[in-house]
Amino acid sequence: MSEIAAFFQAHIVEIYFVYGLGIFLAGFALLLEMERVSQLSISRALPFLAAFGIVHGVHEWVEMFLKISETYTHAETPFWAEVLALGLEVLSFLFLLEFGTRLLRILEPARRAWLRWVTPITTLAYLGGIFGFQTLVNPTAKEWLLFSDLWARNITGLPGTVFACWAMLAQRRAFLRDKLPQFGRDLVGAALALVWYALVEEIIGPPSPYFLAPYINTDKFLEWVGMPTEVFRVAAVIVFAFFIIRVMRVFEVEYARRLEAANRARFAAQEEATRELSVMFETCRILGSSLDVDQLLDDALLKIVTTLEPIVAGRIYLFDSIRQTLVERASRSGDPDFALNAAQLRCARDGVQRAFESGDITYTPLPDSDFATLAVPLIEKEKTVGVMCLTHQTAFSNYAVVQTLAHQLAIAIENALLYAQVQEKEQLRGKLLARAVAAQEEERRRIARELHDETGQMLTALGVGLGGVEQTITQNPELAQYQVAELKMMTMRAIDNLRQFVSDLRPSVLDDMGLDAALRWFTYQYTERMGMEINFQVSGTRRRLPSQVETVLFRIAQEGVSNIRRHAQASHASVRLEFADSVVTLTIADNGRGFVVDQVLGAHPERRAWGLLGVQERVELVGGKFAIDSAPGRGTKLTVEIPIAAEGGR
Repeated sequence: MSEIAAFFQAHIVEIYFVYGLGIFLAGFALLLEMERVSQLSISRALPFLAAFGIVHGVHEWVEMFLKISETYTHAETPFWAEVLALGLEVLSFLFLLEFGTRLLRILEPARRAWLRWVTPITTLAYLGGIFGFQTLVNPTAKEWLLFSDLWARNITGLPGTVFACWAMLAQRRAFLRDKLPQFGRDLVGAALALVWYALVEEIIGPPSPYFLAPYINTDKFLEWVGMPTEVFRVAAVIVFAFFIIRVMRVFEVEYARRLEAANRARFAAQEEATRELSVMFETCRILGSSLDVDQLLDDALLKIVTTLEPIVAGRIYLFDSIRQTLVERASRSGDPDFALNAAQLRCARDGVQRAFESGDITYTPLPDSDFATLAVPLIEKEKTVGVMCLTHQTAFSNYAVVQTLAHQLAIAIENALLYAQVQEKEQLRGKLLARAVAAQEEERRRIARELHDETGQMLTALGVGLGGVEQTITQNPELAQYQVAELKMMTMRAIDNLRQFVSDLRPSVLDDMGLDAALRWFTYQYTERMGMEINFQVSGTRRRLPSQVETVLFRIAQEGVSNIRRHAQASHASVRLEFADSVVTLTIADNGRGFVVDQVLGAHPERRAWGLLGVQERVELVGGKFAIDSAPGRGTKLTVEIPIAAEGGR
């Protein structure tokens, strides 16, 4: 034996210690790295490689203690200690095998079906081999230990090394794809060290009569090389631990990358949030800068389309109550050349209609394109007033921003419409005032004409007749008596005409007997004069109302019945007066031809019904409610409710 071989043989215990320490530290280092939260594939298989290092290190230390016992006590090694060392060795090899197969299952899913069975089958093969050897040979304890150790190295150790190296090379390719080539090289070094370790640990074993052990064993190796295999095993373990620990630095690099990606994502999110807030601020500023609906919609949509990614175009539809359909009121595109074809427009319009009917956001992919539309209902006070349709190409995630903008847009639209209604009412009020003044002048002319043509002429005739009586009363008393009788009849006719004239202006029965009596008298007179059947009904506790309320309700009844005669072509009408504790209700209905209410009283009517507008104005002046229910072919029902004090009275 050479001096070098003698030196290593003399320090075999220290070699076992260093060997066990190296592999144990490698496993312990891996165990510490497992605490990192990682998305790398290798992180899910490392626990088994760490278990291999720790368990195999403990195995080598048990072997070291057995060597110490043999060297210093010269006592025979207990059988249980040999079995313990053998069990630790087999367990470590199985952990190494599971590391390889599990990592391969992660990296190569196509092989997943059979790789999961490798470790269980290997374990069964090892146990089956030992059981068969025990049954067929009936060996001594030493023979059983030699066979079991050799069987463990060949059945569990070699497959474990092969699959572990295979997995490391597969992980190297994954590192290259992830642009981590330096760690791929370290894995190649670790795999070569593992192969080196397999040659000196699993193929070259102690002398035994089984397999290749009579020809290739530790004694032969010592004779050929001049150094024990333990030295090369220590070197292989040190190299393996060195490269494995270098590979573990990949988690630091990954953490740095993830931190950088998180920072980029955070900065991008902040920029996106800033951009979204800017869009919301500018849009809200635009919404508050104008009360013109079309200008407001056009400016807001332009801001949304040009600044909110990934929107490329948009349309806004508002519901038209007259036509009972959605009408496009604004359209904008970020690219002047962008346009949808007819089929895509129909598809987008279908999505808009669904959003309007359901009140929910609808997402609609457009046919034959990479574009899609997002239809957002514009809801204000639980009422859907329209839909905002946005066209985008890439994935859309700004739902909250769009919903907020849609809500603000709905409020602005409602305010603009209310402002338009106020302006319309002011215009109507001005026109009504002008018509009222014109009506007053016309009424004055009519009064003057009536007084001049009828009452004035009768009074003139009375004056002339009284002059004639004065001349004939002394000369011809009989003629004078006849003339006085004629003048008396003429006076009665003048009084009747004047009474009817005054009654038409304001019936005295309204002031003397109240609203219900005045309406009963009016409907009776109207039926007699116009020949149209009018049914009058009163319900509730009859009582006098404030003079202004009685006048308003009487004039409304006059206007309503007059409208029925002029426009409804009705054969029957009804007037109903209902007294309640705090409200009085007047209802006028007919069986005439009816009409479309929005065409007469809508925001943009096709023709003005000045009489009904006057009724509405009268009702609003006393704080009441006005409603018309009508449709072509089913008549009209006008309902007026006016609040009154509980005790009534003037």
